[in-house]
Amino acid sequence: MSKTTSTKTDRPKFSVAKLRENCKKLFGVTASTFDGATHNIEKSKNYSVAEMKKIIEDWKKKEVK
Repeated sequence: MSKTTSTKTDRPKFSVAKLRENCKKLFGVTASTFDGATHNIEKSKNYSVAEMKKIIEDWKKKEVK
């Protein structure tokens, strides 16, 4: 049985909790920054590292109210 090559859309996805455990290493942010950036996302969904990085970067660019 041959293994198929993965494409950019087949990136591995992880739980929010697993990404939070490694947020400093993966995204260069603290757990509290990660929590702020992810407080409005669906926690039961899995995300790729690239997806989560975009969520965090977009959150960091938001204007403070």
